[in-house]
Amino acid sequence: MPALPEESMLVEQVMHDNPETLTPEHRLKDALPVYERHGVNCVPILDTDKRVRGILTIFRLVQAIRQGKSFDTPIAEVMDMDLVSIRNDATFGAACSLPIDRMLVLDHEDKLVGVLTKKELIHKIYNAFCNVDCHNRELDAVINCATDGIIIFDQDGIPLYTNDKIRSLLPDCDNMQNPASPAMTAVTGLLKKTIASHKAGSTLLEECNGKQVVFTITPIFGANQRLFRCVLSAQDMTEITRLQEEAENSRRKLAAFQEASLKGTKVIAHNPDMQRLLNEAARLGEVDSTVLITGETGAGKEVVAMSIHNHSKRRHGPLVQINCGTIPQHLQEAELFGYEKGSFTGANASRVGMLEVAHEGTLMLDEVGEMDLPLQVKLLRALQEGVIYRIGGRKPVRLDVRIIAMTNRDLLKMVRENTFREDLYYRLNVIPLAVPPLRQRNEDILPLAQHFLSCFGKKYSCHLHMTSKEKEMLLKYSWPGNVRELANFMERLTIANLSSGNTALVWESITRQGDQPDPSKTSSMREQMRHFERQCLEAALRNAASIRGASRELGVSHATLLRKMREHNIMVQK
Repeated sequence: MPALPEESMLVEQVMHDNPETLTPEHRLKDALPVYERHGVNCVPILDTDKRVRGILTIFRLVQAIRQGKSFDTPIAEVMDMDLVSIRNDATFGAACSLPIDRMLVLDHEDKLVGVLTKKELIHKIYNAFCNVDCHNRELDAVINCATDGIIIFDQDGIPLYTNDKIRSLLPDCDNMQNPASPAMTAVTGLLKKTIASHKAGSTLLEECNGKQVVFTITPIFGANQRLFRCVLSAQDMTEITRLQEEAENSRRKLAAFQEASLKGTKVIAHNPDMQRLLNEAARLGEVDSTVLITGETGAGKEVVAMSIHNHSKRRHGPLVQINCGTIPQHLQEAELFGYEKGSFTGANASRVGMLEVAHEGTLMLDEVGEMDLPLQVKLLRALQEGVIYRIGGRKPVRLDVRIIAMTNRDLLKMVRENTFREDLYYRLNVIPLAVPPLRQRNEDILPLAQHFLSCFGKKYSCHLHMTSKEKEMLLKYSWPGNVRELANFMERLTIANLSSGNTALVWESITRQGDQPDPSKTSSMREQMRHFERQCLEAALRNAASIRGASRELGVSHATLLRKMREHNIMVQK
């Protein structure tokens, strides 16, 4: 609250400043126009050196005329020389305490700077209180319009003002001496710290009357740099957090829609088996059954899944793809089902899972064989009931999602080995589709190669044409990495032509197959073992969706596989 007028106002703020003056030699008649011009009832009398000699009031003038004095009488004979004065920097309260109708206001050099009369006092007091009252009403209206809670404290931490918002956040805000709630205890501690350090401080309370609130206390200093006030502002973060969560969820859903719209619908397939498979995928778009697509890594399982989505009634909905092999197992559940705020360490905000993002669309579960057993149970329940619960959540979330599962592993073998749940296998294997490897689709190799060459030519502004011999080399190679390996090869070919113009070494990489000498005839036992180990590593890495998946297939730890890859200088992008 602003200080009262008598505490802050000075005499110079309420006096009649720069008054018109007369000299002792002036006549009484000279005072009349001064009274009239300024609406005053007294005139200060100064000598030629500007020193105060007296004061002539209307009362004194009238009294003199009644006693027989004429208007030509010198003022020196009538003026009142019993003067009361006050300094211009004295407080308003000091002036009010003097029982005088009028007084002269002097500076510290005893020069006249103004006159203070009862009339001016009353007028100024009235205006001051009106202004303070108006200011308080305006301040009250403005602060109550603020979305933040506000408390204004004096220099000792006594509350002077509170707005309505802070009372909704801290109902016991008037009881600073004996705080009853944990929130009020935290605020009181922050206030004491601010008063002691003269520095602003903030604290975040996760639970403050059912809300998440940030409290900030800022010190305000007077002209002498002494602490004058402390202002507490309380920002309700609950709505901000909710909006951030909604924005994040909307961003993920938008990304899913964009992925669905940006994925190319052009499919290159000249092989009869592949064409039949794509025709069947198009027909499957008319139903909502779960589909299990099997095939080697890089064979084109995603293309078939995309074809199903693009021919379904869900083609205008989100398309979400999640690769179970690239996500650590302890994060797979959070990624699929989402989580509520505070459900585990680091869960500072709620987040929707991929199943929710894919609502009214399609979820492509790639490498579903890499999913751990506890998560398989939860996925099975979600598929059967169409309802999920976020981690740490109690509210059921109903879903309308089509699942297309993909894997390069033999799930039936995994069922027999008890590494994949039998009930989930049959729940996913409603409609099985098998994608043939590229080595069984010779008709597709050259069209795909030409397509990739055209794409990378545009990307790197380097156009390359293959000779008949080079095309024959492509057809003879077995392409163990399937379409993905073919795409990588064509990109490597384009870059080699761009950088040096010599692509011979790139072509040699696919002609070495079958041409290498038998290491058993030319190498020691140690070298043969090393060569065999490298072959095992390369085969596992080619067939697995991830390095972690390759380590499981080889029966070694993830760390061991990484060390072996460094020993053999094997670089992969998984």
